[in-house]
Amino acid sequence: MNKNTSKNLAGGFIKGAYSVALAFLFVLLLRSIAVQITPPPEQQLGPYPDVNTQESCEEAGGRWVKNAQVLRGEQGAPIPIKTVEGESNICQGPLKFEQERRAQTEKSRQTSLFVFLIGGAIAVASSAFLNKSKVLASGFILGGIFSFFVAATQLWMLSPGLGRVITIGILFLVLTGVGLYVFRDKDKEEEHPQAL
Repeated sequence: MNKNTSKNLAGGFIKGAYSVALAFLFVLLLRSIAVQITPPPEQQLGPYPDVNTQESCEEAGGRWVKNAQVLRGEQGAPIPIKTVEGESNICQGPLKFEQERRAQTEKSRQTSLFVFLIGGAIAVASSAFLNKSKVLASGFILGGIFSFFVAATQLWMLSPGLGRVITIGILFLVLTGVGLYVFRDKDKEEEHPQAL
C-alpha cells in the first residue's frame, strides 16, 4: 500500500466520521428542541399510592370494585374479570397520576414526531444547497435520514394496527425518494466523468 492510498483511506475515514458525527449532533439538537417544547413525564420516584379503601381509591381517580376476582393486566393494573362472593375488593385504575403520565407521554411523542419531521425535511433540503461541500452535504442527508427514522418510530408508537403498516410504507417511500435524489448526481458523474 503506497502513501497516496493510505492518505486517501485516512481522509475518507475522517470525512465519514465527520459526517456521522454531524448527523448524530443534528438528531440530538432536534431531540433537545422537542424536550424543551413538551418534556416527557418525570420518572416516578415515589411509592404507588395506597388505595386499599374506597375513599382513597376514589380520591386517586380510581373506581372501587367490590367482590372482584383480580387478574393483572398488561401494565400491572388490576382488571376485574368477574364478580364472585367472598373475593377481595379492588381499586380499578388507571389512577389520575397514571392518566396524566400517559397524556404527557403522548403529547411528548407528538411533539417529537413534528420536530423530527420538520428537522429531517430541513436537513435533506439543506444538503441540496451544500453540494460543493460533500462532507457537509452527506452529514446533513444522514441527519435527515436519522430524523425521519426517529419520526417514524414516534408515529409507530402513537398509531396502533394498520397505522403501523402505513408508517413503514411511508418511511420506505420517503427514504427511497431521498436515495433517488441524492444518488442521481453520483450516477451521472460516473457515466460522464469530467475531463481534467
